Amino acid sequence: MNTIAHALFANILLLLGAPEMATPTNLIINALAGVAVDLDHIPKLGKALRTLRFGQSSRTRWHELLGLLVSMIVSVLATLYSPELGRVLLMGAVSHYFLDLATRPTRPLYPLSDATVFLEMAPMSLRGLFAYDTVLTVTMGVIWLWSLNGLGLLQL
Repeated sequence: MNTIAHALFANILLLLGAPEMATPTNLIINALAGVAVDLDHIPKLGKALRTLRFGQSSRTRWHELLGLLVSMIVSVLATLYSPELGRVLLMGAVSHYFLDLATRPTRPLYPLSDATVFLEMAPMSLRGLFAYDTVLTVTMGVIWLWSLNGLGLLQL
């Protein structure tokens, strides 16, 4: 999934699942937690751009199981400082893994297992995937705006 979709999905979960925590600051923190896992692309970005593929080959061990564990540890440590902050971080990080699992081939237990899981909810062709990502991102954007408006965080 693309970066915007990850940020929107994390925010939608916060807005609909814990609206009492949906402050502007928490929405930013939540969105950053939702996209931080994809920083593992940076070392392999050149090859991914040349081949126009950001699949499993452009992933490091930090995107899958180890990244999830680090995200959870950071969230627990943040909870010691502020329980709300810990929950906001955890919701953002976990949303990333959920969205990847639902829309892409992924190796959820990598590096312990190289087994790929693909729920086939998204097309595999580049053109089909682009259309799918675009429609899903726009839909999430509409839901996000509607949710912000409903909580009074944005007046439409």
